[in-house]
Amino acid sequence: MASDFHTHNQDSEYRALISSKFPVPGKFTSLSFHPWELPDTYDENKIFSPEYLQNFAALGEIGLDKLHSPALEIQQKYFHALLSLASDCNKPVVIHCVRSFQEFFAALKPFDLKVLFHGFRSSAEMLDELWKRNITVSFHYRATSDLRLMKKLASASGKFGFESDDDTFLDIREIISGAEKTSGMKNLERLTDQFFADFLEI
Repeated sequence: MASDFHTHNQDSEYRALISSKFPVPGKFTSLSFHPWELPDTYDENKIFSPEYLQNFAALGEIGLDKLHSPALEIQQKYFHALLSLASDCNKPVVIHCVRSFQEFFAALKPFDLKVLFHGFRSSAEMLDELWKRNITVSFHYRATSDLRLMKKLASASGKFGFESDDDTFLDIREIISGAEKTSGMKNLERLTDQFFADFLEI
């Protein structure tokens, strides 16, 4: 089947979780409020209503990014409010996190949420930490050539998948095939299809 764990391509021919501000008919859509899109001041009226979120399979991408405005304090306020919304609506969340791991972990503590960490290409040690916290990891397509990460898949202690992100020319089957070559594993498509279904409870 081939599952794309995070994409902005609304015309994807595969089973995909599409990041969008609006529901995509007939598709699994994740309601995005990217940290790059946040206002410079906190305004609780900018938070989506629970009724609107019910039209989506997940909330995100949301998160924290120390390399981008607005100020981290403002990002944290929005992040907490969005995590609270997801918790109230029983929706999984898709996370964008750049150089903010400790703040991210601290923000998650009060909540019992299903979490997908998107675009992962950090260290093998951080991969273990995410799995330890029962966070599903979606690998950035560039991570499939990273031997230290792909070799961990055979003994993975958590769930994972792959994504095309914002590159509409990438084919998720080719990304998965690349991961199989680097990792030496077979049947990654079938395995990640199951992880995708587990994350969205479908």
